[in-house]
Formats: sequence, C-alpha cells, structure tokens
Amino acid sequence: MGNDTRATSRGANGDGVSVEAVDRAARVLFALAARPIPSTLAEIAQRAELTKPTAFRILVSLMAEGLAAQNAQTGAYRLGSTPLRLAASVLNNIPVRELALPAMGKIRDEIKETVVLSLREGDFRYNVDSVDAANAISQSQQVGVAIPLYAGAASRVLLAGMETEELLSYLDRTTLASYSEMTIIDRDSLLEELGRVRERGYAVSSGEFTSAGHAVAKAIRDADGRAIASLHVSVPRSRFSRVVEDRCVAALGEAVAGIEAAL
Repeated sequence: MGNDTRATSRGANGDGVSVEAVDRAARVLFALAARPIPSTLAEIAQRAELTKPTAFRILVSLMAEGLAAQNAQTGAYRLGSTPLRLAASVLNNIPVRELALPAMGKIRDEIKETVVLSLREGDFRYNVDSVDAANAISQSQQVGVAIPLYAGAASRVLLAGMETEELLSYLDRTTLASYSEMTIIDRDSLLEELGRVRERGYAVSSGEFTSAGHAVAKAIRDADGRAIASLHVSVPRSRFSRVVEDRCVAALGEAVAGIEAAL
C-alpha cells in the first residue's frame, strides 16, 4: 500500500471509507445546524467535541462540497446550499407527504388555519411540511426541528401510539424537560394524558412547545398499525374554542382515514 495514507483509515469492509471520518463530519454538520446564525470555529469545535484543527480541516472539505460556507467578513461558518437539495430529495421521497398534501390543503380551506405534517424519527418528531393559514394572523411552524415526543399534541399522538413496553422504555431514557410552563413534565401526569389521547383518538395542547397557540392532532398509522406520522391544526389562542376544536377533530379524522387507506 506504500505511502497511501488512506490505507490507515479504511473501514472493516476495506472499502476505503473511514467510519470515524464520516462520524466527525456528521458532528460538524450537526454543530452548524444547531444554531440559526453563523458560528465561529471555536463554537463548532466545542459542539462537535473536536479540536479546532480537526474541525477546521473538516470544514474545508465540507465547503468544497457546498455543505458548509464561510462569511468572508466575519470568518463565521454556516450550512451551505447543498443540504437544501438533499432536503428536497428527502421530502420528495416520503410517500405519506405526497398523500397528505391534498388533504392538508382541504383542511386549511375548511378550517382557515395552519395544517402541519410531522414524521416520527426515533425519539423525536420533525415537521416536514405545512399549509399556511388563510387568516392574516397565523401560527408559524418550525420545519426540520427535532421536537420531543412528549411535548405538544402532534408529538403526544405518536407517543400514545406506542405499545406499552416501548412507551415505558422511552420514558426511562428520556428527561422530561420543560419548554414552557404548560409542558407536561411529570411522568404520571403524562401517562394519564396519554390514556385520554388513546381513548378519544386525538390530542390537544396549549402552548407546550411554542407558547403562542393551541394544536389539535391525530396520528397517521401505516399498514401495520404503527403511528408513523401526525397531522395537526395549529390555531392562535385568540381564535381557539371548543367549536373550533370539534371542527378540527372532524376534519383531521376524515383526512387521516383517507391517507391511511391509501397507505
């Protein structure tokens, strides 16, 4: 192998790919994504738990591929444009998203509020698409942000969809941290609420993850009965009422039934 330095970093399969190098690059990407504003080299190295020289070398490689970019004036780093193309590809290959979008538009037209689709990934859910409210004042949604499965209606319907053993395992490894004074962080209270969600088939929350509004959510299940996604209507507090809740439940029920049948 002579002086080829790549030989020392070959993976167990001998394919020339260093698992460690990929892991470090991923940590730098996550460090860049952790804040909405550009970060210094020192901040990125600290978040990625790497030395500054190592983080710098990885950033140079990422910038060459368009995965990272640097501000010429400040020297700070941010994600590049390439992740946008990757994200678009991911979204376009999610079957439930394609099926849900027409239904989301129909709910928005009927309820006049923002409708959001979320997917479960491990111990979190992610908003992957939304149809904005027709009203002048609406609820903005954070797309791509990891949201814990215990906070908010859209999360809780996924948590309620777990089998008992899986649910208890999740609670054992999860710290119930507060995102607002409305977040349920007591284990027994959360279990009681999950029982109510299972009984009525939908979840309601008020300012648990974001403090500005209410949400009504229903889980989307795959052919095996697993809760893989959730659909929720987000309503500002000023417009929320029991009548609005009932309309959301009816509209979500019809939409989810159609999506599940197509799945």
